[in-house]
Amino acid sequence: MPRWAASQNSMQFRLTSTAVLAVLLSFCVSLPANARYNEQVQDTDPGDVGPNPWTEDLQNEVGIVEKLNSPIPMDLVFYDEEGAPIELAELFKDGRPVVLNLGYGRCPSICIQMRTELTKNLGDTGLDLGKDFIIVNLSIDPNETPEQSRQTRDQVWDELKAKGQTPSEEGWRFLTGETEMIQKLTDSVGYRYLYIKTQDEFGHPGVLILADGKGVIRRYLSGTSYTPKTLRLSIVETSQGKVGSLLDRAFVTCFVWDPEANSYAATAKFIMMTGGVVIILFVIGLVFVGLAYEKRRQKLLAEGKTKDEVTRPATLFFGGMTRRT
Repeated sequence: MPRWAASQNSMQFRLTSTAVLAVLLSFCVSLPANARYNEQVQDTDPGDVGPNPWTEDLQNEVGIVEKLNSPIPMDLVFYDEEGAPIELAELFKDGRPVVLNLGYGRCPSICIQMRTELTKNLGDTGLDLGKDFIIVNLSIDPNETPEQSRQTRDQVWDELKAKGQTPSEEGWRFLTGETEMIQKLTDSVGYRYLYIKTQDEFGHPGVLILADGKGVIRRYLSGTSYTPKTLRLSIVETSQGKVGSLLDRAFVTCFVWDPEANSYAATAKFIMMTGGVVIILFVIGLVFVGLAYEKRRQKLLAEGKTKDEVTRPATLFFGGMTRRT
């Protein structure tokens, strides 16, 4: 066998060995990462939420029972800011996602935080309130009047204006209702609350309930703190791709909602797919480098270069721009 042929076979063997070693190394590196990911998920205790100042009765009576993909009754009737009756179906007639915020106007704490968080994040979502989605504040207090709901609305408008945003009367509604209608709605969305007679207050959870344009519940956004991106993606997902960008739709396809973190997280399948793509691209890159190396080597041999010159990496990859000194 000619000496150059033996050298060529040796070079191909080394390239193949390098590629196989790279694949095995990438696989081994990915295993600890996946193990850490699974460990984080398993170590999270959803019941460990710290000390709760509420009484045992409140803990048993107040909270959220998620009813994802369940419909909200459209025939329920409430009262708008002027006291006029409004059927719930009217809020969904344009097919826009609805962000439902349950609470009551004179709430001393959590309701104020919920509204403040909304006014703070709305301007950074990049979505158009009133066009892409609407917000509905509904009081769980049957004694609350339309006049009180207008006062709440005025406070929200002032907060929006202070942040340089334009209020939308059609985009953010403030409704009141009678006990029967309120209970039917809260039962349908799994919203559990309790009137505390001794304090004349309501114990209730802090949560945004997102329903699509047909009134089907798609997302629960719990707590009083979340990012504008989380709110945007929740609305995009709820709209089933009718609002938001192509990138948003791709994101909610590849990522899944993590209720414990109250944000979106990559699925295990997506992590594995991404790792596989990276490995494939790396191997393809090695193959192209090997082909380029061999092509350049053959060219230099045809030009009458010596063996030492042919095997110099600088000569092969930089076309002779680097010369011996």
